[in-house]
Parts: sequence; C-alpha cells; structure tokens
Amino acid sequence: MLMHLNPSSGVSVYLQLEAQVKRAVAAGVLPTGDALPSARKLAAELRINPNTVARAYQVA
Repeated sequence: MLMHLNPSSGVSVYLQLEAQVKRAVAAGVLPTGDALPSARKLAAELRINPNTVARAYQVA
C-alpha cells in the first residue's frame, strides 16, 4: 500500500494515514472487505510507531 506522510504538515500522522485509507477505499484502490496490511508491516514501511497505524485503522 502506497502512503505518503508529511510530518511537517501540521496535521498529525495518524489523521493523515486515516484520511489516506478512507480515500483509497472510496477510490476503489482498497476494495471494501480486503485486508489491510498489518499495523506492524505498514509502520515498518512508513517508519512510524505501530500504535499510530493501529489508531488510524481503528478510526478509519
């Protein structure tokens, strides 16, 4: 999954991630019902804390 986060944007990382997941689902890039990458895997790819990904996933 291709996500781009901007830590200097003034918007928290988890909100950026949440918005991107929602947009990907709405655009059909992530079909409804498909599994998301694990929080640990995505966190490693983005070099962020897994708890941040888990928080974004819970809200999205």
